Amino acid sequence: MKRPGKIKKTVVVLIAAMVAMAGAVAYNRREAPAVGETERDAPASLVTVEIAASDKVVRDSIVQNTSIEAVNRVQMIPRVTGRLERLHVKQGDNVKAGQLIATLEHDQQNALIASTEAQAASAKADSEKARAEMMNAKTNLDRYERLLKEGFSTRQQYDAMETAYVSSRANYNAALAKERQVAAELGRVKSTRQDYIMYSPLDGTVLNDYSLSSGAMISPSSPIADIADLRRLKASLRIPENKIFVVKPGMEVFLKFDALPDDEFRGQVTRIDPYVDPSTRTSAVEIELNNEAVGGILRPGMFGQASIVEREFNDAVTLPENALNSGENGYYVFIEEDGFARRRDVQTGIRQGGRVQITGGIKSGDRVITFGGNNLNDGDSVEAQ
Repeated sequence: MKRPGKIKKTVVVLIAAMVAMAGAVAYNRREAPAVGETERDAPASLVTVEIAASDKVVRDSIVQNTSIEAVNRVQMIPRVTGRLERLHVKQGDNVKAGQLIATLEHDQQNALIASTEAQAASAKADSEKARAEMMNAKTNLDRYERLLKEGFSTRQQYDAMETAYVSSRANYNAALAKERQVAAELGRVKSTRQDYIMYSPLDGTVLNDYSLSSGAMISPSSPIADIADLRRLKASLRIPENKIFVVKPGMEVFLKFDALPDDEFRGQVTRIDPYVDPSTRTSAVEIELNNEAVGGILRPGMFGQASIVEREFNDAVTLPENALNSGENGYYVFIEEDGFARRRDVQTGIRQGGRVQITGGIKSGDRVITFGGNNLNDGDSVEAQ
């Protein structure tokens, strides 16, 4: 007969053996794939796809920040000191060349002009009188010349008439000189008065009237109005030395402005500096835009980017930069085909606006994985959202 201690020990060993066997079976069931089970049965990775299309325009460009100004713009400043009598325009007004802009007080100039005009009238009357006396002396001289030939006058009488004519002619010439002198003085004082009356030198828009009121004291350092022709605008930028022979007058330029982020505007290169700034190793380039052609929407002072186009490709395939993965041999992407990820090596071109031109490896219609492909392997199961 067995002892109770031995029986207990035997039972414990049997129970431990059974537990070990159950664990092994469970482990083998978990680790070993069931019959017909493959990697394709693994959960699919959620990805975002973009269908590649050859419908984009990409440009190889020189891009620089810039701001725009009016091609024709003038800040009107008087040449004299005076009190503002009246400002005839206000900010935002459209003006024509020759239109009255501002008037300074000019009573003294008016009085001086009136006085000079009176002197001019007197000088003209004196010259007319001297001319009449000269003509009369010439008539007497001609008559005594005939009488002398006919023997009815003496040489002495003829000489007296000739002397009178020469004297009257000299008086007439002096009167003419005086008339011209006074006329010149009248022109001068009238010109001086024009310094107090200011006219617009161009067709344009008043950008600033400086909030001036009648009675304000104005000097040659005080602008009265800022006028610009907004139909033609210009932008200036600086290009690096290695690009100065790439940029040519007439090249097309595309501009985008912070105030109008969804719009693109076209301009042309109009001028290139003929020298390189030694401190920056750059040259200045001027671009002109036809603001009238776009409805006058642009304003001087707007800030944005200018892209001088070196090359342009139409019907290009582009992808977001985050769709590309970097490998040992260059870039590659994943294509979604029938629920699986397929790796494709690609060749790239121009980068523009967060997208990359694809020059090889992708064709129109391919479903390119653009998000969720960082940890994929070729043949992984994917589900496109």
